[in-house]
Amino acid sequence: MSNKHDANVRKNTLVNFQIGLIASLLFSFFMFEVYTAIPNDIVVDPPITIDDAPVEWSHDFKVYEEPKPKEVIAAKHTKPVVDPQEFKIAKDTDVLKDIDKIFKNVQPTESAPIRSSDIIDKEEEVEIVVPFDRIESAPIFPGCEKLSTNKERAACFSKKIARIVSRRFNTGLGQEYGLAGIQRIYTQFEVDASGAITNIQIRAPHPRLEREAKRVIDLFPEMTPGKQRGKPVPVKYQLPIVFQIQD
Repeated sequence: MSNKHDANVRKNTLVNFQIGLIASLLFSFFMFEVYTAIPNDIVVDPPITIDDAPVEWSHDFKVYEEPKPKEVIAAKHTKPVVDPQEFKIAKDTDVLKDIDKIFKNVQPTESAPIRSSDIIDKEEEVEIVVPFDRIESAPIFPGCEKLSTNKERAACFSKKIARIVSRRFNTGLGQEYGLAGIQRIYTQFEVDASGAITNIQIRAPHPRLEREAKRVIDLFPEMTPGKQRGKPVPVKYQLPIVFQIQD
């Protein structure tokens, strides 16, 4: 009796396993169908319309090529080349027309002969101003003529000018215009080729001092001009004027 019962139990267990396996396969198949099914009807809102006519393809392929940039060639204006063979050969018996216009017999005009005295040296036209410390023969201040050397005459020139400035320059102008301390006036002038004082240039801290320096320089007498290579030339002289205003 127990053997028959054990056989039934084993048979029922196998049947239940088969039923469960079949149910699992059916469920899996059903789930695949649900998630991978494609609906038959597709509705598009709004509907798509194609207005262009259908394109007919001739089954010919053409490789696309980018267009090449156009080359601008500048127009060249050249004169036409005359062929030497196209010249017309005139006969010896032919009479040439307008021969006076083609061949002009112009006589050269006679000019006066150039003399050596008419040629002017360019160095003589340009008047060169020589600094006082480089002049071969310094300008001579009146009273310094007896000195023999150029160095002595130049020292005498400077001494005479400094004496005139120290005696004639009005140093009291500084106090009148509210100036104080040391005053420096830079002056420059030229002794031209005739010995006169020209081209006076002055720079001072006050216009009134400039006018005073100009007044004193105008007091200088006419001098013997300086010479370079034995020829009178303008000589440039720099004269600083320095004085102190007492408080």
